[in-house]
Amino acid sequence: MHHVLDGYHFLMQLGYDDAARVSITHSFPVKNIRAIPGQWEDCTAAELEFIEEYLKKIEFNEYDRLIQLCDAIALPEGYCLMEKRFVEVALRHGVNEYTLRRWKAYMQIQSDFEKILGETIYNLLPGIADNTFRIKIHPVEE
Repeated sequence: MHHVLDGYHFLMQLGYDDAARVSITHSFPVKNIRAIPGQWEDCTAAELEFIEEYLKKIEFNEYDRLIQLCDAIALPEGYCLMEKRFVEVALRHGVNEYTLRRWKAYMQIQSDFEKILGETIYNLLPGIADNTFRIKIHPVEE
């Protein structure tokens, strides 16, 4: 998860404060550092404290939420149904006690944007059917 900090610091150095913010917020539809898929093994206690304090100080805006939504419907191959992305992340990083809360938060963001659009977001995304129904095999661990 160190990528959120690397992106934040890099973009802050370039003077892109808003993009730096999104580097952190994109991973947190639930404002809790424990609510991530995977582990924080690559961060120090001080780095985790920085992220935790950062999240406490801000309120998500619509741009934060839009980027969170985009992250939840994208694979390297392109757009997919959110549920496929959920499974793909769970297969790579596992699940924890926050998984369902994260999924519900993403689904709420999707619902909120669809109310604004007046239609499902999936109508706007090219290639979504192909990417959703293409199967990528993950190796089975023994």
